[in-house]
Amino acid sequence: MRWLITLILLSCVSCMTGCSAYAVHHDLTNEVSIQQQDDLKPIVNKLLGTDLEKDMASSVFVSKRILDYTIHDDIQILKNEEDTYFIVTYDVLPASLEFIIAGGGERTEDGWIKNCRRYVTLQLVNGEYRIKSMSSGP
Repeated sequence: MRWLITLILLSCVSCMTGCSAYAVHHDLTNEVSIQQQDDLKPIVNKLLGTDLEKDMASSVFVSKRILDYTIHDDIQILKNEEDTYFIVTYDVLPASLEFIIAGGGERTEDGWIKNCRRYVTLQLVNGEYRIKSMSSGP
């Protein structure tokens, strides 16, 4: 009887070791997919630039209009269970002092608002990436 209990315990330990090895392997797979997402950073940069260019149109209310923008190259990636967020830092030159600062940022003496942030998620539609969501936080 004692040998049966020992055998069961050894089987359980063996199973737990195998499950643990699978979990580590699974985590490494996620890291690879995050690395692959680095290839999407230029696409995020381009899509955000297209969106910011829309804010330069004369038809946009002056409190939301910008005259110029600069997107920083250091895009970060935040991944949770639901989505992968690309954290983009950028600067904007607003058209007026009435400009509403969204996404953080600091107004400087030269009129620019520096270090604004947007959390961008992408979706693939008909083989082409588009912005799924954009917000000031995850």
